[in-house]
Amino acid sequence: MSDAGSKREESQFVGRLLDALSEETNRTILSALDEPTSVADLVERCDIPMSTVYRRLDTLRELDLVTEHVSIDAEKGRYRRYERNVSRVSVTVDESGRLRARVERPNGEPDEAVTGGPPGR
Repeated sequence: MSDAGSKREESQFVGRLLDALSEETNRTILSALDEPTSVADLVERCDIPMSTVYRRLDTLRELDLVTEHVSIDAEKGRYRRYERNVSRVSVTVDESGRLRARVERPNGEPDEAVTGGPPGR
């Protein structure tokens, strides 16, 4: 992929990240995921409809803010649990006026830093 394509993807990621974090429902779900949690538990804890929880988890997973774990239980069978995959998100504006997002991961996983917005002025 070209460098311009990569920069465009980074810019889109920053926008999608900020959009996702601006949604109260997404923030509520992220806050509740301090340990692997099933969708049914999230619905009960957060008082959010199941269909909404699934949609929001899809968005958060696409942004790598949550991790999906598949578990097998003798009584429940196969089921999924979700866990927060972010410990901190910070957004700054660099000297050229572009937004820079830094996503810090738990457990020593590598952090990500991406820049978005209009090209340098």
